[in-house]
Formats: sequence, C-alpha cells, structure tokens
Amino acid sequence: MSVNTVSALERSMYNDEFRTDFEREKSLLMKAVRSDGLMKAGTIYWDVTGLTDESAERGRDGSIPVSNLADSQVSDTPKEFFKKYRIDDFDAFKTNPNYRAQQYRKVIAASYRKIDNRIISILDTSTNVQNSGSAIDFGAFGPLLTWTAALWSNDVPNDGRVWAAVTPNALAQMMTISEFKNADFVNTKKVEAGSNGYGENGYWNWLGVKWFMHTGLTGIGTSTADCWMWHEDAVAHQVAGEPEVHMYYYEPEDRWEVWGKVRSARALPLPRGVQGAVHDDTATIA
Repeated sequence: MSVNTVSALERSMYNDEFRTDFEREKSLLMKAVRSDGLMKAGTIYWDVTGLTDESAERGRDGSIPVSNLADSQVSDTPKEFFKKYRIDDFDAFKTNPNYRAQQYRKVIAASYRKIDNRIISILDTSTNVQNSGSAIDFGAFGPLLTWTAALWSNDVPNDGRVWAAVTPNALAQMMTISEFKNADFVNTKKVEAGSNGYGENGYWNWLGVKWFMHTGLTGIGTSTADCWMWHEDAVAHQVAGEPEVHMYYYEPEDRWEVWGKVRSARALPLPRGVQGAVHDDTATIA
C-alpha cells in the first residue's frame, strides 16, 4: 500500500512573486542633461547667450567699444503622457496578489521610458554627425578621438559634464580598444554594492567623456545606429517631478485601475554642444 496520500494538487505551489520582463525602469538620460523642474506654463522658453568675442582696444578718441550679447531663445510646449492598466475585481480575486503592484511598477517604468525617448528624439534633431552620417569604427582609437575632438572644437568645455550614449554593440566594440579597457586610461570602478547600476559609477569616464550604454537609441540593432555625445547644458529638459501614479477602485465597473502620467518639455538650446556618430550594430565584434 502506497504511503503517499498527498494529492498532486496539494503538492503544487504558486509563487506570489512576478518575474518581470527586462526593461529600463529608471531614466538613464535625466542624469546627463540639464533637467530642471517644470512649473505651470503653456510654453517653456530657454534663453541662450551666444559666444563671447575678444575684448577690443579702446580707440584714440577715448570711446570704449560696445558689444551686444548674442541673445536667442528656444522653446517647447509641455506635454502630458499617460499609461493606464485595469483589472476587474473578479480577476483580481483569481490572480496573483501582487498583480496590482506590478501594474503600479509598470506605469512608472513606462513614464521614465517616455522621458528618455523624448530626450533621444531631441538629440536626433542635431545635424552635427561625424563622417557625414556614415558609420565610424568604434573598435579603433582614432575615430573616437576624432569624435571627441569635434566636440571640443566647438568650444565645448571639457569640464566633466560631457556624456555619450552608445548602443550595447558599440560599447562592446569599444571594449576591444586597450586604452578604453585599461584602468590606466579609464575609470573602471565597479558599481557600488547595492546600487541599481544607474548611479555615479554606472559609466566609463574616458577622454573627458562619461560613456554609458542605452538600449533606446534610434536605429539600435541596425547598420545605422545613432550614438550621441553632448554637454549637459546643450540639452534642456524640464519635468514635473516624479511620475504621478494613481491606484483606485472604480465602483461602477467593479474593477481596479492604475494610471500614471508625466509632464515634460525638452529642447536643444546649444546645438553645437551635441555631436553624433553612427555605429554599425550588425558588424562582428573583433
């Protein structure tokens, strides 16, 4: 006689923790741009002052030469972006108890993804692109030096506030350059324990540029993947705080709902502070 009297059903266990798909749950680009708070306004204007020319010698007549500031403006209209999920009360009764928590988490992730995509879309408007828009070799030292030199040649200060976002394949190509992967040339400190990877050490500091990987760049995975290098002041971004999330029970339909929104505006006040380069993401990593 069998001693195993426990049924197959009683031997089943359901895990109440979701395994969520991999995605970017925080903005990677907000840390790399001038990201100010967004107050109430129909249009946001960013004032820009142009380059300073040299001081001029006073003439023999004693008059002091007069100059004018090269003032200009860029603007953007703030926009709202929403994400909403719902589940009826009966399905909520039948499902994993953490289902509504997952909805909350995904709303926040969708909001940050939208912020990054909007910043990328404004970077994509830049016309400063290396090699006439043809792919450069990210596995060679020379082309990357030329890329950074093009930015410095635009009078962009090498002040520790310059960033570069590249695709995973572009970064992998860069890892074949000895000067990039050697600790004598690049800050290769590991991400601190407990960090989510997006903190202070979530980048490679090399050639005066903070390099980091981003999977949302335009053309990723193709032969024309857009990678960007820029100074923080070149990209203007304003956001109305953290994503605003609401969870509530909608009684007329007997369901639970969660929605989130984010308000933001962005512009390119200093276009010469942005320099692009195309990477062939289909190329074999040597």
